[in-house]
Amino acid sequence: MTIADIALIATVVMLAVAAIDAVRGKTALGKFRLSKKDEDPTRFWFAIVLYINMAFGMFWLAGQVPQTAPETASEPKDDQPTMTITIPPA
Repeated sequence: MTIADIALIATVVMLAVAAIDAVRGKTALGKFRLSKKDEDPTRFWFAIVLYINMAFGMFWLAGQVPQTAPETASEPKDDQPTMTITIPPA
């Protein structure tokens, strides 16, 4: 499992948490539990937007991981390292 795979899984989890919290009307941010019915519901919606932004960020980061080309058997593989030997002038 690569870092890109983990980032994609994190994207799905964050979007699921945002959707569940939005439908439920409560967030589970420890002692900072926010609700739609609080005196200031904008904080609740800011938390939902933060979840979604983090998910998009993870999705973007997953695309930034360079993909390595698979080695093919047709290419000759050089097992010997290249060594340069210099002889000092006498």
